[in-house]
Amino acid sequence: MGIDISFGTVGMNNVVYTTSNTQQLNGAPQFNSGLGTIIPARVKYIILDNSEEVNGINNKHLFNQFGDWSSIGTIFWEYIDNPITGSAFSQKQYATPIFPNIKNYPLVNEIIYLVQLPNSNIQLNLSSNSYYYFPPLNMWNSQIHNAIPGYDNNPTNNINQQVDYQEAFQGAVRQITDDSSEIYLGKTFSERIETHPLLPYEGDIIYEGRWGNSIRLGSTVNNAFIPNNWSSTGSNGDPLTIIRNGQAEYLTDVWIPVVEDINNDLSSIYLTSNQIIPLFASSPNNFSFSSNTSTPPTNVNQYSSNQIVLNSGRLVFNAKTDSIIALANKSIQLSCRETVGVDASKIALTADKIYLGSSEGTEGTSLQSAVLGENLIQQLSSLVTSLKSLATSVTNAVDSTGAPISDFIVVGTSLKATCDDILKVLDKSPKDNGSLLSNKIKIRQ
Repeated sequence: MGIDISFGTVGMNNVVYTTSNTQQLNGAPQFNSGLGTIIPARVKYIILDNSEEVNGINNKHLFNQFGDWSSIGTIFWEYIDNPITGSAFSQKQYATPIFPNIKNYPLVNEIIYLVQLPNSNIQLNLSSNSYYYFPPLNMWNSQIHNAIPGYDNNPTNNINQQVDYQEAFQGAVRQITDDSSEIYLGKTFSERIETHPLLPYEGDIIYEGRWGNSIRLGSTVNNAFIPNNWSSTGSNGDPLTIIRNGQAEYLTDVWIPVVEDINNDLSSIYLTSNQIIPLFASSPNNFSFSSNTSTPPTNVNQYSSNQIVLNSGRLVFNAKTDSIIALANKSIQLSCRETVGVDASKIALTADKIYLGSSEGTEGTSLQSAVLGENLIQQLSSLVTSLKSLATSVTNAVDSTGAPISDFIVVGTSLKATCDDILKVLDKSPKDNGSLLSNKIKIRQ
């Protein structure tokens, strides 16, 4: 195609090795320098599951041929300076991940390093080797993808895409301004071009996914040129860990780094030491704390000691075999804008004082004591029984001539009937319908 290949990724490739320095071993190119030779290559295909077909390729056949489930992560590659047209690839040019416990598999068209090392047949043959690959090369300094196709990767590409590929091949860094890099990256991979990289500070260790999920092992950074929202207090080097899933929306260009935003990122966990995290509280209500109760907890956006902050659209704590235990040296605050619902077979509240409705007010007037039900029933029963006796006496009352007093008879009869009705209710067990006593709520003196 008349393209200068003395620089860019191909130039790098020529520095590491030359194809004239290879020989064939078991049908695949091997290097005379033997073990440890590093080869830059481009990923053409990767086995990720046991599906039948991927982009017109018989994935199931490759899956079975290269070890069933142990084939996961196996890639097929091409030389950078000798790309293969379209989606074709050689099954002899394959490699497996070099790290067994870190799954950072490349995308199609990303650049990886290959190294020739011993394989599992070494006990039978000391010279038995295979290719292993390192994680993708940082071609674009992008956490989304670092793919770079061959200059003749797909002759059917439109003219703009061909220009992009040619410039990338020659070493230009592309700052994408449209919706996609237009590079084939795999069957299901969705390139979210709006995802910004994270801004690092001195000493940070950052792990970034491709979709705005990340882990920052960082610290307080005072007087940084680009400030963050966790360094208003404390000293440089105070440790901080941020786990974030889902990035906030930013108005800056997508290649400009950003810092985490606990109020707008989708889900976050902050593990702090001496930082204040400016979290917007979903509910500011803390009316349950008053002069009659303990001092309320420090507001979430003012606390400056070590804490763990979780923030998301919803939090679920589910103990599937045992218990959820919340312990605090001071207070536990539950606050929401609507309802606190507690459902259980039993609810036990133990405290020196329990306030229902509010803790604001003066005890004895606006704040009054709860009643012990059984004790009250006992006193009412005695009172009503006495009233019933009085009603009987009133009914039998006579005047000075010995004649019954009709008004007393009416009043006494009515009072006696009322007392009988009250005694029937007072005699009911808490389990009976119509009882004045609750069968669910119990109070201890």
